[in-house]
Amino acid sequence: MKRRLSRLTDALDAGSRALRWVFAVLVLSFLCSGITSVPPGSVALVLRFGRLQGATRDEQINQPGLLLAWPYPIDEVIDVPVRREGELILADLWNSLETAIGPTIDPLVEGYALTGDRNIVQTKMAVKYRIADPINYRLRVEKPERVLRDVVLASVTETLVEWPVDEALRLQRGDAERDSAASLRRLSTAVEERAQGRLDQIDIGIRLTTIEFTEMHPPRHVVDAFRDVQSAKIQKETAKREAEGFASKTLLQAKAEVNRVVADAKQQEQSMLGTATTRADVFRQVHAAYRKEPTVVRDRLYFETMEFVRRQVGRLDFVTPGTRLFLRGGEVTQ
Repeated sequence: MKRRLSRLTDALDAGSRALRWVFAVLVLSFLCSGITSVPPGSVALVLRFGRLQGATRDEQINQPGLLLAWPYPIDEVIDVPVRREGELILADLWNSLETAIGPTIDPLVEGYALTGDRNIVQTKMAVKYRIADPINYRLRVEKPERVLRDVVLASVTETLVEWPVDEALRLQRGDAERDSAASLRRLSTAVEERAQGRLDQIDIGIRLTTIEFTEMHPPRHVVDAFRDVQSAKIQKETAKREAEGFASKTLLQAKAEVNRVVADAKQQEQSMLGTATTRADVFRQVHAAYRKEPTVVRDRLYFETMEFVRRQVGRLDFVTPGTRLFLRGGEVTQ
């Protein structure tokens, strides 16, 4: 009997020792489960019983690497990808149907926004952002991406009512280069500035990088009519630019022709003035000589004139007085 009790006692002691080892291993595994690694491009926040750990901001934000923490539910490690650019596709203001049904849109099925001239547009957007403050991003609100979605949608609807539909479509396409930069901006830039201002006010740690309107057009029921109007306006602008170009080219050619005519006239003026001046000087010299020796000067002028005439006719024939001459076919006959 004693031997059996001794064996039972030994078995109980061995089982107790095994249970202690198993319990120790389980406790050690539980304690080691809090050891984690923060991946590159991310930071980690440690919540102990729901309270953020760390006395300073640098202590609260754990950089990439090995992180020692108590296991859950004592500590909760929250990974925040601060280096990764997040993207949010917003189709709340877009049409969910590919074909038009009925004479107008169904506001219960399709999204839309109003413009400043009471027209309707439907649009789809891609929002890209980065996490600027990981603490506020994860702890300020429960669902930061939902807040971001609501802020951007509100900014889009408020911005669109400031512009007529034609201007909004033109700005969305980036066709405002011909307009004043002070009066017109790209629609995406205006929406981004408005949305970022609201995000800064609520301080949820999000910094917008870009807002891109991937699609924007009037409802499908009237899109063809809008395209016809846009095509007519484009043709009008094209014809206007061509006319302005033709007018500019014609004016340049006319100015060049005027400059050429004026230059030729001035050159001819100088030539005629030079010739007249030379002839006037010769006349004054002859007149002075004539006053001194009129007979000599008169005879000299007569002989010079006759010599000039003889050179011009080329042939000189002398006939007897009383001879009658006839001109036939360019020939002189008696």
